[in-house]
Amino acid sequence: MAEAANVRQNLQNVPSIFEISAAETLDNLIYPALSKIFDYFGLRLDFKLWGSLRIQEELSPLLTWLLQYLYLRKRASSFGESFYGLQRTVTNTGDLLNRRQQLASATLLTFMPYVERKLRSRITRHEETSPWEQRLLSAFHAFHAAKAVHTFLYLVKYASNHSPIFRLLGLTLRYPSEPPKEDQWTYVVLKMLEVLAFFLQFVQWWYSNDQRRKVGGTLINPEAMPRKQLPKEVQQSLPQRGECPVCLLAIQTPTACSVSGYVFCWKCIVSHMKEHGTCPVTQYPISLDDLVRIYET
Repeated sequence: MAEAANVRQNLQNVPSIFEISAAETLDNLIYPALSKIFDYFGLRLDFKLWGSLRIQEELSPLLTWLLQYLYLRKRASSFGESFYGLQRTVTNTGDLLNRRQQLASATLLTFMPYVERKLRSRITRHEETSPWEQRLLSAFHAFHAAKAVHTFLYLVKYASNHSPIFRLLGLTLRYPSEPPKEDQWTYVVLKMLEVLAFFLQFVQWWYSNDQRRKVGGTLINPEAMPRKQLPKEVQQSLPQRGECPVCLLAIQTPTACSVSGYVFCWKCIVSHMKEHGTCPVTQYPISLDDLVRIYET
């Protein structure tokens, strides 16, 4: 009877795949939400390292790693896992994470999605990628396939963990048998961070592609200033019909900006967008999703 009760308790202690998926989704919101916030305030690492090598990187990955490590150290769970009441334990013994497992978990949680996003972003912007970057992206595809297999095995109760990373670290997700022991200040800080989860979800929703298209579709496109109101020297430098406003030559590979309605060369508008992030004519913020190729018949 005692053995049956123990088995039933262990089965109840195992989270469902829906709760695990929700925790992963919340963890994946941290980096893009922080990136949007830091981009808005212009907070980036920008300094000359050596010679012509210059570091221009965002603070989001570092802050995300610190946040995840704080939760892993205090509660043995990531930010999303703690929000849904889950805890990482050693598969064989049920013990909490040691320092090495905490560091490894925080690093994998943060920098694997970060590197994958960077690679996919470069491919989306049609930038040239080296062979090792292509191999690394193929490795990410293989990882996602292996994770899908692990998820299926977890669903049919054949595997004790849902991800190759958990299997590699020898960890599994469980409900904690008792609430975490932490001082009052730690409890208050972590609770405040969990409240920010709703803010992170709102930021991600606001900047999602679908919602941005819906909101952008209701805005009135900015009108260009009449030529007569411009100074003469500016009027002389304006492009003629069929010319790109950036290079002032005949438009090659015409591409329209959905924010302003102006048409540019594909290379010109992409280069300007990467450097300034705005429309060259109206100075309105734009992204790659705002560019529309025009195919003439």
